[in-house]
Amino acid sequence: MKRIGHLSIRGCFVVGLALLMVLGLGACRKRPESQPQVVFGPMGLEISGLPEKTPVKLYDTSGKLLLAYPPLPSRDLLLIFPWQPRETYHLVAGSFSLRLQSPDSRPLAEIEVFAPLGSPGRRFLIFETGPIKPEEFVILSKDPCPEVGFLITSFVSELPVRIPTFEKTLVLSGEFDRHLFHHRICLAPEVPRRITLITGKRRLSLLFKRMVFDLKGKVKLVSWRVPTEESGYSLRYRREGLLVVPNPLFERLGYLLGIKAQGFSRYAPFAYQTLVLKNLTGSPLNLLVKADFLDPKTGKPVPGFYPPRFGMIGHFKKPLALVYLPPHGNAQVVLPIYVEGVSPGEYVARVAVYPLGEEKPLFVKARRIGVTRGSPWLAAGLLMILATGALYSGAIFLGLRRLLSGFNLRELSLVALAGAVAFGLDFLGGLLSNILYAFLGPFNILVGGLVTEVVHYAVFTAVLVLVPRPGFATLSGLLHYLMGLTLFGGLRATDPFFLGARLFVIEACLFLFRGYRRPWGGRTVLALAIADAINTLTSLVLHMTFYRLFFPGWYLWLSLLVKGFLYTLIGAWLGARMGKHLLGMER
Repeated sequence: MKRIGHLSIRGCFVVGLALLMVLGLGACRKRPESQPQVVFGPMGLEISGLPEKTPVKLYDTSGKLLLAYPPLPSRDLLLIFPWQPRETYHLVAGSFSLRLQSPDSRPLAEIEVFAPLGSPGRRFLIFETGPIKPEEFVILSKDPCPEVGFLITSFVSELPVRIPTFEKTLVLSGEFDRHLFHHRICLAPEVPRRITLITGKRRLSLLFKRMVFDLKGKVKLVSWRVPTEESGYSLRYRREGLLVVPNPLFERLGYLLGIKAQGFSRYAPFAYQTLVLKNLTGSPLNLLVKADFLDPKTGKPVPGFYPPRFGMIGHFKKPLALVYLPPHGNAQVVLPIYVEGVSPGEYVARVAVYPLGEEKPLFVKARRIGVTRGSPWLAAGLLMILATGALYSGAIFLGLRRLLSGFNLRELSLVALAGAVAFGLDFLGGLLSNILYAFLGPFNILVGGLVTEVVHYAVFTAVLVLVPRPGFATLSGLLHYLMGLTLFGGLRATDPFFLGARLFVIEACLFLFRGYRRPWGGRTVLALAIADAINTLTSLVLHMTFYRLFFPGWYLWLSLLVKGFLYTLIGAWLGARMGKHLLGMER
């Protein structure tokens, strides 16, 4: 029994392995590509269903090359050439080689049927000879008299078209003359009705049938993205649900510098919203999607979100889209968004999905969206920070040798000591801050700042009292940066702006408050506290600009007043007293 058990287990293992190999080989085998569809149209040969980037060549019966198309990123092509009736053509499209027999005659007309009006049309080519098959249309509508449309295009000099059901006769004069005829037809539920279109001596018979069933819960909103591009793709550099209106100052600078074209039209959408709908039924659906933008307090529409007003009566159009949902398929809906004169704030975006031709929506969805606009004063401050940082960094790079020549060996040693100690304190303070962040969150600046600000500026001010020479803050800060760059790497393109702006602010405050003349006095302490508060604000602005980090208002004030000003004031005061004692001991 044991042996039989072992054999059965081994046999099952072998059979399972063989099945896996067969399935793997089947999966690895390339699926055969479907043959492209070819239609002889009025302009030439219409090809659909091609593999993407497929070269196409067309030959006549004698093998003469008529047309050659390079690989194009499209699955549909139109080969424009005057094909002749009852001729044989040879089409080579990639791995496909097709021999095509043209119809017995050229097409007389093209009829595109919209049932109901607004849905995707079904196209019919009418030839002088050959059979015309009757077609059936199913209209899903609760309206007993839905509207249908017929778009008729003539390919001859004069074409009469009669529609006996509506007692209508159309005469299309001229080649490629086009006419859209639409009319309501009353249909009892599931009772077919025949409509015949007579073009010359040819008859196109169409059978219409209306079906009624409840679509509630049959359509699902899969996703809703704001803002997106016109193609429906999300904007990676924009936050979801937030519309960032251009800063007026940056727009003017863009116009002056030629970066932004001045031909911007206020009639073009500012952004788009994209919805993906799913059909849960086995029947095709035609839907209408409407968008609204409401004030969250009053519930009234906000005109600035809609297309600009037209006409003398001041009406405005709403964004809407017609959607065709295939059976059990998805469809993407892209709707425009305007922000003409919209104030920054929070609003409600609402979409309603209707069956085409009905007034009661299938469902209504709403979400909050935000509108923000950059402050021109903040933009001006940012430009000033960038310019100051870049210019001062360039001045340090060009005049470093001259700056070093103004210090003796003792002073350079003290500068090196200040830079090295500052680097060590910032390194320890950074480690402590990362640990405390797990427990205190954003409030860790209140504890970590005791090391990074109080102790750091205590040492900095103490050494400044010993070396009261302009350029001390620049050299010690530069050494601090170079030590971090040497030990940890991480050179960034933003470093000249961060470093240059920080060193310039410290040097400028010490110069304005005459801190170098009496470094142990209260002016030096106040200058360093103000400089560090400005540098904290500068760092936050640059982080928001380059790294897209956003901070709440209370965090900004906490950083500026406590970490930036108060802790630096305490550290600089302690350092001034310590430096005065060290200066006395040195003498």
